[in-house]
Amino acid sequence: MCGRFVVARTIGEIQTIFEADEIIGEHPGISYNVAPTQPISIVVDRAFDKAADGSPVGELSRQLHVARWGLVPRWAKSPTEHAPLINGRIESILEKPSFKDSVVRRRCVIPASGYYEWHVNADGTKQPYYINAGSDGMFALAGLYEWWANPSKAADAPDRWLLSATTLTKDSAPELAHIHDRNPVLLSPATFEAWLDPHIEGDQDLLDAVAEESNVVASEAEFFKVGADVGAVRNNEPSLIKPL
Repeated sequence: MCGRFVVARTIGEIQTIFEADEIIGEHPGISYNVAPTQPISIVVDRAFDKAADGSPVGELSRQLHVARWGLVPRWAKSPTEHAPLINGRIESILEKPSFKDSVVRRRCVIPASGYYEWHVNADGTKQPYYINAGSDGMFALAGLYEWWANPSKAADAPDRWLLSATTLTKDSAPELAHIHDRNPVLLSPATFEAWLDPHIEGDQDLLDAVAEESNVVASEAEFFKVGADVGAVRNNEPSLIKPL
C-alpha cells in the first residue's frame, strides 16, 4: 500500500512539471510526510461543458486542485463514516462501489517526489524505505477523485462540496518486491494523457495498460532505507528522506 508520501516541490514547480493551465485553491506546501486525510494537490483534466450523461464536451483544461487524501464516496453520510479510502487495488476497483464510478471519468494524477514503505523484517521489526523518482524527478501516481456534498449545508454554500482522492496500488514490481508486496500505480509518459482524459471512459483495458506500464516506471525508481522518525506524522523535515 501507500500510506505516506513526499512532495518536495512547490506548487509552482508542480504546475510547470505537469503543464497545468490553472491552479485552483490554496495548495499545501512542500511536505516530507504527507499522511491520510491531509490536503494534497491533484491534477485533473476538466471540460467547461458537459453533456446530459456527464461526458465532457469540447476542449479540456488541465487544473491543479486541492483534495482530501482519502476518497469519500458521494453516497457516504459523512467523511468520517468509514476509515479513509487512501488506496484502491487496481485489480478490483471496478468491482467496488466506492471506486467504480470514478474510474469512468473522475481519474486524476497525484504528484509525488516519492513515497515511504515499511519492510517487515524476520524478527517482526519494520524498516522504512524511501522509494523515489530521483532528486530531479517526480512520480505521477494514478488516482481517482470524487465530490461529496454535505447534506447539512445550503445548496449555494461555498463549503458544501468536499473534493477527495485516492491512490491506486498494484502487485509490486519485481525490483521493489523485496520491500513490500504492493506499490502505487505509477503512470508513464505512455499512459499519463489517457489516464487524465475524461473523454476516454475508464475500463479494464485502460487499467491493464496502466498497471503494465507502472512496472516500467518502478524499475527505474531509486530506494534506500530511512530513519524511523517518518513513522510519526508530527515529523516533517528534509532529514526524513536522508539515507541511513
